[in-house]
Amino acid sequence: MHGQVVSGKQVGRTLGFPTANLSLLPPHPRLEQGVYGVTLLWNGQTHAGVMNVGRRPTFHDGVQISHEVHLFEWDGDLYGACVYVDVHFYVRPEMAFFDLTQLQKQIERDVNSVKAAFRLSGQKGRTSRAEQEAMIGL
Repeated sequence: MHGQVVSGKQVGRTLGFPTANLSLLPPHPRLEQGVYGVTLLWNGQTHAGVMNVGRRPTFHDGVQISHEVHLFEWDGDLYGACVYVDVHFYVRPEMAFFDLTQLQKQIERDVNSVKAAFRLSGQKGRTSRAEQEAMIGL
């Protein structure tokens, strides 16, 4: 899938997990609402991360489905950038949490789970397109 990074509500940033909020371009993928292990391609580099797809039930503010990607080992600005996201695996369904502390702890577990899965598969936090293609045998 691909889309443009747009400004969000900055909630992820306040929890210590800033996200790239995507405005998807057609065709739109049909994904279950939930959390996924992903890689994001931008500017010739691939970055591993975790993506939430859903309506943000903890905040009771989402009618539209959102696609929010938190990148590992990332400290930069993607606002306005057109990026490509590859979905590698499903982690869990989207859930509502009682408070932000519960949400923050679950995001931390999700991040650790996805990082471990990428380590097991040989995927690094950042790879060039050529390195990624070599890993999958192209």
